[in-house]
Amino acid sequence: MPKRKKRLEKQIIGLEKQSEKHKEKIKTEEGEKDTTHDYWKREIEEFEKRKREREIMLKKLKKLK
Repeated sequence: MPKRKKRLEKQIIGLEKQSEKHKEKIKTEEGEKDTTHDYWKREIEEFEKRKREREIMLKKLKKLK
């Protein structure tokens, strides 16, 4: 269980970083053909969704102990 807990925590941190990178891109960069602001927004939503899922899994692991 400790390895799984640690892995989930690392994934949550990584997803937060990716979300922040995409938020910065929206603020600073102009979109091109395949990387538009809408694309980055959808990516942020997907990262946030995965992060919530990982947090739920982590809470369930903590409850089992």
